[in-house]
Amino acid sequence: MSQMKPTSSCSSQDDHRYAMMDEKKRKRMISNRESARRSRMKREQHIKGLNDQIFYYTNKNREMASKINDVMQRFTPLENENKIMTAQKEELSKRLESLEMMTSYYNEPNEFSSFMDATYQEPWINPWEPQTQYQPIMTSASGDFHF
Repeated sequence: MSQMKPTSSCSSQDDHRYAMMDEKKRKRMISNRESARRSRMKREQHIKGLNDQIFYYTNKNREMASKINDVMQRFTPLENENKIMTAQKEELSKRLESLEMMTSYYNEPNEFSSFMDATYQEPWINPWEPQTQYQPIMTSASGDFHF
């Protein structure tokens, strides 16, 4: 096969076509470069935003750790005081229960208590009242006292 040589009219059309293809390639190359530049800038902004978030959350974490430490320092004495008060409450509850049992025992009506109520009075309840009946003192002419 023999090669054909382009004629001059074909050559000018081919040159024009090549020039247009070169122009399209050049525009596409410029567009791709611009797109890559925008992509790099967007990625840099995203990385900067992530670094800002890291800084923000690191500071927030430090603040919260400090607050937790402060709360724990205030909580520990309160927790100890609460344990002491809980133990005291238990002790007082047991004492109250014991006293209630004693008062219920003393307040129960039984034969002995009704007998004691009728005949015996505690001397410290009414100390100004005599607990025994006075007996008159009999005197005799001889001066002997008889009771």
